[in-house]
Amino acid sequence: MKKGILIETDNVTRLRAAVKQAEDTERGRPGMVAVWGEAGAGKTIAAHSLYAQRGGVFLRAMEGMSQHAFLQELCWEVKGTRPHGSHRCRADILRALEEEPATVYVDEADRLDLRRLEDLRDIHDITGCPVVLIGEQHLPGKLAERTRIDDRIPEEYRVPFSGITPRDVSLFALEAAEIVLTPGAAGLIHKQAKGNFRRIHNLMLSVESAARAHDTTEVDEALVRAAMPAARSSASRAPRRGQHA
Repeated sequence: MKKGILIETDNVTRLRAAVKQAEDTERGRPGMVAVWGEAGAGKTIAAHSLYAQRGGVFLRAMEGMSQHAFLQELCWEVKGTRPHGSHRCRADILRALEEEPATVYVDEADRLDLRRLEDLRDIHDITGCPVVLIGEQHLPGKLAERTRIDDRIPEEYRVPFSGITPRDVSLFALEAAEIVLTPGAAGLIHKQAKGNFRRIHNLMLSVESAARAHDTTEVDEALVRAAMPAARSSASRAPRRGQHA
């Protein structure tokens, strides 16, 4: 299956529009973006794809990052250096973004201490560069704890990632694996994965293998059922001919 395939779901369309609008916002106007949803909803791959297409800075936050560690890693992504001391890191980041503005994407932002989010607010305020915060469901609640952060995220820049649709499943199968799913097959995969992109991706690996084994690019509901891990597990536990249950 092809890697890095991004399909234009409603989630992706809304994120693309929010980032573009934030990048076009006049300096001094709110320009922070918040993206959230359950693990596996496709937030990171969508944000990383936009970063790859449009440029910018992409940083993955780690649990419990100190201010120095956070600013040092951000400085590395912005200009390729890791100065000693938080003050030096901040000064170098601000100078670099003033000289060459860039959108700053921060994945796993819900892991950050509120003080690190304040650091990002300062960077946004001083440089005018958009900051895109990507996290899980509790990110909005965390941002709401600091009004001066929350107020910098206009309603149109808030992008909840909901589950994808059976139509999205069909499109992903076609683009990532060159497989044509019947409506029933797409619906079954969608139901089994509960609309979660990561689970759909994992199921499609099994479906693709089954399709290759049957030398076909058209997959119906029966083949999907046979390809599902639960179905294979049940088959392996079933008594063979001559054995008793």
